[in-house]
Amino acid sequence: MQLRRLNLYPRLLLIFCCLLIASTAFITLFNQASYARELESSTVKYRSALVQNAMYKLQQQKEGIEENLSAVLRSENVLRAVRENQELSSRPQQSAQPALQKNRAVIESALLSARRRSSGIRALVLVSAGEQYSASDSFGKAGGPVARDLDALYESEIYQGAVKERGYPFWRDSVHDTPTLFYESETSQFGIPGCVTLSYQVYDLRSRVPLGVLICCISPGFFTDALREYSTQDGGNTFIIGENGLLEGIGAGLSAPPFPRQRELLHQQVFARTQGGFTFETDDKELLVSFCGDPSFPIRVVNLTYRDWVLRPAVRQGQINLLILIAVIVVGAFGFYVTAVSVAYPVNRLIRTMKRVGDGDLDAMYQAVSRDEIGTLCREFDRMVSDMKELIDRVYVSESREKELELAEKNAQLDALQMQVNPHFLYNTLDLIRWQCLDENGGESPASDMIEKFCVLLRMTIKGERKKESIGESLLHAETYLEVVNFRYKNKISLHTKLDFEPDAYQIPCLSLQPIIENAVRHGFPGGDREGRAITVCGTRRSSDTIVLTVSDNGCGMDAAQLERLRSSMETASADGNHIGLRNVNQRCKLCYGGHYGIEIESTEGEGTSVRLTLPAQAAVITEEIHSV
Repeated sequence: MQLRRLNLYPRLLLIFCCLLIASTAFITLFNQASYARELESSTVKYRSALVQNAMYKLQQQKEGIEENLSAVLRSENVLRAVRENQELSSRPQQSAQPALQKNRAVIESALLSARRRSSGIRALVLVSAGEQYSASDSFGKAGGPVARDLDALYESEIYQGAVKERGYPFWRDSVHDTPTLFYESETSQFGIPGCVTLSYQVYDLRSRVPLGVLICCISPGFFTDALREYSTQDGGNTFIIGENGLLEGIGAGLSAPPFPRQRELLHQQVFARTQGGFTFETDDKELLVSFCGDPSFPIRVVNLTYRDWVLRPAVRQGQINLLILIAVIVVGAFGFYVTAVSVAYPVNRLIRTMKRVGDGDLDAMYQAVSRDEIGTLCREFDRMVSDMKELIDRVYVSESREKELELAEKNAQLDALQMQVNPHFLYNTLDLIRWQCLDENGGESPASDMIEKFCVLLRMTIKGERKKESIGESLLHAETYLEVVNFRYKNKISLHTKLDFEPDAYQIPCLSLQPIIENAVRHGFPGGDREGRAITVCGTRRSSDTIVLTVSDNGCGMDAAQLERLRSSMETASADGNHIGLRNVNQRCKLCYGGHYGIEIESTEGEGTSVRLTLPAQAAVITEEIHSV
């Protein structure tokens, strides 16, 4: 109610400002926050897919090494050589030395082949009964990697884990073990840098007796080289980390986050489950962490991305939105002011003009010059005032006299129509003529029969106010019509009916079938009296709500041009003297039932014409019996 005290212009300005401020708050706050959440969610999903693909590639590398070493474990020559060396170790050294050297060569050759098949293997050592066999160098010289302290090796997790797994592969992050356990050669001063190890318990394939442990040291670079394509990805760094301290970056970028100093806390969360993602805070920055791993593999693939880097597009979009909204407010306020003034001024002027007219000054006019909606309204107001003056000045007596003259003229036309021949009078007169013929001829005569049939036909035509009849009644009407027509011919026109339903069960508009048959008689058989003339009426029920009546004749038919003219005339309301009955039936059906009902015509010159009448399947409520006169 308080707003009603303000004029329209201040009221609209207030509403405009409220809507604009509300939309601004919605777009800049809610919409921006929603966009940021969606952006973060899509980034997390993308990073998760990234580390999953990287882990899949890592598993392929892992399975390749396992398959490479399993070839050694399944080699009969290698296992036989190990088994024989275990047996020869108890014999005198002099006699067994040649066989021992031969078997060692077989074992170390197999180890060298396995090492060459996998570029990432730093050391490949088979420990059996106090002896150790290693792959020779690339030139085939002996003196490959060795474990100097076998007792320490036996106590290590590398060896004990392989024994516990009983022939299954045992992977371990051994970055702190390999520098003290394995050396490149007997003369090396430093151990092999931290590696990932794979160890197997070696069994005799027949007796399943343990023969030793095969240990493979793999450089972490072997895995990172295979994952180069998963390095820095849109501001993120990807790492592989091991359960015992392994940390390797995959082409880490300087602009992306390094591995955080809170390594233990992050390490604990990553190895708590196989895969997932979380937010990690370090050095006052939030990291989006995505990781993936394998329960049987001690390495996880981890991707780190700064959260604020991910949200930078949302921040930039928010700034752009703010600038756009400020521009919209300025332009909108100016445009609103100009538009409101252009509306308020003519409206106020129109109000003043209406007050003058209300006070009785019918000469007050607005005289608008604008072409917009308000100008149209004002011009219509001026026209209304002018018409009002004209109505007041008009002489009501003269107008009443004109109305009386029009009414008299209508009555005269009605009287003229009523003076036309009464069909009942014609029917009664023909009946008297028939009886006179019977009396003069002493009984039946062709003339009396013809008059009788015509009277029946006339009686069917004058059915009073009825607008519909059953299909059976229409067929009876057609038969009677043909009987009257056949009086003229020696060779009669035959009528055949083929209906797949009860004819008295459905009703159609009166005089729908008879004009079609009359058209067939008049235009189908113009050549006079010839044999074999026939008209066929077929009735089918096309669906639950449609029936089709087809009237076919074996007359002269039409050529394509005549058929096209006839089809065109069916759609016009003007009568040209030809086929008036067909046009009348077609238009009545379309007006009563809809455009998809009515008449369709097919004709072939020299073969005949078919007229198909489509009507709704309406059940006949009352069926009248037609009696002959």
